[in-house]
Amino acid sequence: MIWAISRIRKDFKTWDRFTQVAVISGAVLVILLLVVAITVPDLRQSALIGVGGLLVVSELAVLWGNRGMISLYGQAQRHYLEGEFGAAVGLLEGARARGKIDARSLTLLGNSYRQLGRLSESEGVLSEAVDKAPDLYFPRYGFGRTLLAKGDYAGAVEAIRQAVAQGAPTVVRLDLGEAYYRLGAFDEALIELDSTVPDESYRKLMRAYLLHQIRFSFSPPSPDLIREGLPYWIASADRFRHTLYGEALKNDIEDLQGALN
Repeated sequence: MIWAISRIRKDFKTWDRFTQVAVISGAVLVILLLVVAITVPDLRQSALIGVGGLLVVSELAVLWGNRGMISLYGQAQRHYLEGEFGAAVGLLEGARARGKIDARSLTLLGNSYRQLGRLSESEGVLSEAVDKAPDLYFPRYGFGRTLLAKGDYAGAVEAIRQAVAQGAPTVVRLDLGEAYYRLGAFDEALIELDSTVPDESYRKLMRAYLLHQIRFSFSPPSPDLIREGLPYWIASADRFRHTLYGEALKNDIEDLQGALN
């Protein structure tokens, strides 16, 4: 609730004049009706019904005020999901330059930078997103993923651990497990990697590979899984080739390719 109020305060200056007046008027009327509900018992029920109606109208006004951002985010998200990261960055950079960007859009911008291999920019934007919404897991998780890609494994562990504590989906623990593994904390990595089984083939491949590297009692990834999931990691190794993480992935890929021969 506190975060939502803070966000509305920050976005307020970007709304059109009509929306600003509507929200302020609604807030004033809510206060007046609450006073009536407290001081005039006979009108309490009617006043509270009025408060409820005004809150609904105010919520609609807030959504209307943010309509441009909602539309922009939707467009950028579609570009991101289709692998058009440059197009997503182009949309979101403009919004950021105008000061019309929230934590969700900042996170998408930071993640898009990472997908383009622009890790310093990704780290800076995602750090800004975390500052805007410190209680939300998704900007912190994105921040952790960028630190992992940079080879800052200790920083990645800390950020992704906090994201998990804040309610991130269970699958995020696989990224935490990988960060622990890269750090050399194999016992911790084993706990996280063994906590869930992902749906995506590339995640299944990395999970199976790392578990087998930690303990040979775990089955190695099958040839079919290697063939299916390896292209993702080859692309990642190329994207992050100038980092310690990219070098580590390159070695993993050579190992996995050797298993196919």
